[in-house]
Amino acid sequence: MYYSSFPHGYGYNSQQPAFIPVHPGYTAIPSGTPQNGGNPYPPVDTRKFNESAQRFKQVMNQANLFIGTITSSNDFARRFMDAAQRSDKSEVERLVRSTGVTIKYTLEYTPSGIRIDFTNSDTQNNCCTLRMALSW
Repeated sequence: MYYSSFPHGYGYNSQQPAFIPVHPGYTAIPSGTPQNGGNPYPPVDTRKFNESAQRFKQVMNQANLFIGTITSSNDFARRFMDAAQRSDKSEVERLVRSTGVTIKYTLEYTPSGIRIDFTNSDTQNNCCTLRMALSW
């Protein structure tokens, strides 16, 4: 066998570790780790993250108004479904606003349910959207 005749006993079927030469001055460092041993990412700053979380709470509160009205009023749920199934967009919009929702949203409905995306993003702060999908 070719490898078994390798001088010094290295190679295939050998119990000794293979010798791999390294270029002088080369330091083997895993990729993604800076050679100075520091963190490869910028320092953590939670301000924007906290602002996003605060803004998202507002989105959730608005979504809660919509869901709360559906769960507490069978009449509202019936009127909403009926308007959506008839594709009466102006009535659907009026009903959503009647729940107290004041933020932007987009609404899509099909014969099997609705999808509504609540967002409080604006031109300066594009942070928060909540997608809700409900079946009927």
